[in-house]
Amino acid sequence: MSRLSYKIFGALLLTVLLSVGLTSFAANQLTASQFRQYIIRGNNEFITSVESTLGTYYAQYQSWNNVDNILVQLLGSNGGRLVLSNAGGLILADTENKWVGHLTDEYNLSDGNTVSVSGTAAGYFYWLGSDISASGSGYGKGMHNGQNSTGNSAVTIITEPQQQLLDEMNRSIWISGALAGLAALGLGLLLANQIIRPINILNRSARQIASGKLSQRVKVNSRDELGELAESFNHMAKNLENNEQSRQRLLADIAHELRTPLTVIEGTVDGMLDGVFAADTHHLTTIKEESATLTRLIKDLRDISLAESGKLKLEMAQVDIADIVQRQARQASILAKDKSISLITDISSGSSAITGDAIRLNQITSNLLSNALRHTPTGGQITLSLKNMLYQGKPGVMVSVADTGEGIPPADLPHIFDRFYRVTTSRARSEGGSGLGLAIVKEMTEAHGGYVWAESTLGKGSTFNYWLPVSRG
Repeated sequence: MSRLSYKIFGALLLTVLLSVGLTSFAANQLTASQFRQYIIRGNNEFITSVESTLGTYYAQYQSWNNVDNILVQLLGSNGGRLVLSNAGGLILADTENKWVGHLTDEYNLSDGNTVSVSGTAAGYFYWLGSDISASGSGYGKGMHNGQNSTGNSAVTIITEPQQQLLDEMNRSIWISGALAGLAALGLGLLLANQIIRPINILNRSARQIASGKLSQRVKVNSRDELGELAESFNHMAKNLENNEQSRQRLLADIAHELRTPLTVIEGTVDGMLDGVFAADTHHLTTIKEESATLTRLIKDLRDISLAESGKLKLEMAQVDIADIVQRQARQASILAKDKSISLITDISSGSSAITGDAIRLNQITSNLLSNALRHTPTGGQITLSLKNMLYQGKPGVMVSVADTGEGIPPADLPHIFDRFYRVTTSRARSEGGSGLGLAIVKEMTEAHGGYVWAESTLGKGSTFNYWLPVSRG
């Protein structure tokens, strides 16, 4: 059993003991109180009945002769003992025939229940408990509106069978409470196990993740908080696995991207040293171009790293995105003309003033145009457009670059902005590019508080969009 199990078990045990104990105690006290009240009401009714019967008897016969049988009949199953004395205190009848002929003072009997006839005391009777000593303790006095005929409170007489019944009821309450407590404890332990078991599974799975087994997942068996925790764990594990795969791909891609220009440089230099190549302008230009490729790759990697860590410094100022779009269109039109590609510019009228870094915004637009030129066939068309658009309820501008290239397969579209990601068909390394251009577009756009997304139809072309919030004021 885990430490958490012990804590839950201890809390459940304490809760059950307190709740069952207090409930059983309260039920026990309430039952005893109500039972005694019931006995008191019954005793009072009995005493009132005895008073009435004896009064009627005396009024009819004007004496207490042969009253013994009446007392025995009156006592019936009520238990205890009835003693009758005359007005002078002489005991005339006793259901146990022990005190007849003695004075009540001899047994300390006082404040008896008065038997009145025409307003005059004809005698007194005493209802005593079983085995009453000469002290006379334990006798009952009739109650009338809460008080007896002498103004004293009644004494409760509980017979042995009644006491046994009360004890049995109390015992049943405690037994029922104990059984209910055990049932509650059992259900609580079952519930605790339902909580602890998935936590233990998550704990073991987390250890597997920590040991490097990033493919570890847990089964989601519920839709409650534990189910949400399991889903969050699986989502975290999936992200970790994807990040690890991305890291491995990144290292492999960086190694490949560096290897190509370094191999060219090394081969050219070795050829020059061995006398195979002449140290002329052509070969030196090759070395310079490959060095520039390395420099650009390192610069792109540094920009992405700074953007992802939030440390990219942006020179924010008021700029007109329309001017940037037109400038990049003019520059790209030269390359488009060389490839016999039609470049169309569509700039809608409206506010295009934004707050941003002009250099980075030029870089974003240039990267998208370069990507479109690289994947648009001869005779194709590229459309560069700018328009105002609300995005998630916020006003902004959207720049779109649409081409008529081969398009992107749906499976590759979600990853198109990943570093070094290339579609496995024609978007290959042989077409040039570092594989970082679109990743830079994404990071730079998000650094400006914007959003970037791509749309594509396989065989018909692709459209890359970035949205930026307009300036306020």
